[in-house]
Amino acid sequence: MRDSQFDRADMIGAACAALAIGLVAFLSLDSWARADCRTLLRTGDFASAEGAPDDPDLAALAARLRAGEGSAAEAACVRRIGLPF
Repeated sequence: MRDSQFDRADMIGAACAALAIGLVAFLSLDSWARADCRTLLRTGDFASAEGAPDDPDLAALAARLRAGEGSAAEAACVRRIGLPF
C-alpha cells in the first residue's frame, strides 16, 4: 500500500499544474485587457486599417491619439496594443 506522504514526483506534478494554471490565468487576463482596449479605442468603427476613418468623430479620435492627447485609459491602451489604425 502506498504511503500517504507526497513524494518528489507528486511535488513536481503539483508545481507544473500550478504553473500551468497561472499561465492560463495570465494569458486570459491579458487577452481580456486587449479586448477592453479595442472596445475603448473603437477599432471596429474605423473604415479601414490604413487610417482612413469616414466618421469625423473617429478622425478626431485618431488625431487625439496620434498627438498623445487621449485620456489616461486611452494612453494605456495605445501603449498596450498600439494605434488601431
